Parts: sequence; structure tokens; C-alpha cells
Amino acid sequence: MKKYWKTALWSMALLIITFTATSCGDDEKPFKSKVYTLQSVGGSSVGGTVTFAEAQNSFTTVTINLTGNTADSVRTAHIHEGVSGSGGAIAFRLTDIVDSKSVTLVDKSYADFLNYNGYVNIHTSITSLKIVATANIGSNE
Repeated sequence: MKKYWKTALWSMALLIITFTATSCGDDEKPFKSKVYTLQSVGGSSVGGTVTFAEAQNSFTTVTINLTGNTADSVRTAHIHEGVSGSGGAIAFRLTDIVDSKSVTLVDKSYADFLNYNGYVNIHTSITSLKIVATANIGSNE
């Protein structure tokens, strides 16, 4: 039994050393991010930020944080083509905003979003697409 515990301890030590050596690489680069300010629309008190952050494998994480939002509201958000107010087509649907926050992993690179001709709209609810906040993104900033 003593030999079993000794072998188990050595195995665990080897695993910890291997994990530490492979997870501490200096070649890892920090992820980049860009924050845009959401402007209230139509007299709403809703504003906040939308953050685009570089993710792995050419994906981008889009995070929405609202201010002036009612606590129990569930809102929907989209990334549209064109300039805010132009009525551009929906390019990407974002995760519904619950408790004033939404996080969506989008299949488009961070570099592409930096040059993207688009904007983000925050809508009243899932069923009402009245715009309460907006932000130009990418090349429209």
C-alpha cells in the first residue's frame, strides 16, 4: 500500500510540473479590446458600453453593459451594416441583454471589426424593436 501512495504522489507531481511548464509560455500575446459608448435614443435613459475583444480562432467577444436600464428588462441587440440611423440590415444577432449585460462570441475576427462598416442597436425588448441606444463601430466611429 505504501508503494501505491508513493507512485500516486510522484504521478501528481509530474502532472503539476507538466501543466505549469506548458501554461507559462512567454509567446502568449494579450488579447486586444475596443470600447464604444452607447448613446441613448429617443429620450430613453439607456446608455452604456459595447466592448469588442479579440478571442481565439478569429472570433470576437462582444460585451454589452447598459446603464439607466430597468432592472427587470430583457432587451435585444444587433450589429447592423452601415451607419447608425441608416436602417442597415442585421449582420449579427447578439445574446439578449439580461440584468443590463450581454456577452456574445461572434464568428468574425477582431481586426475585421476594427474596420467594419456598422453599428450596434439596443432595442426596447425581444418583441419590440424600438431603438433605445446605439453606437457606431469600426470605420464609422
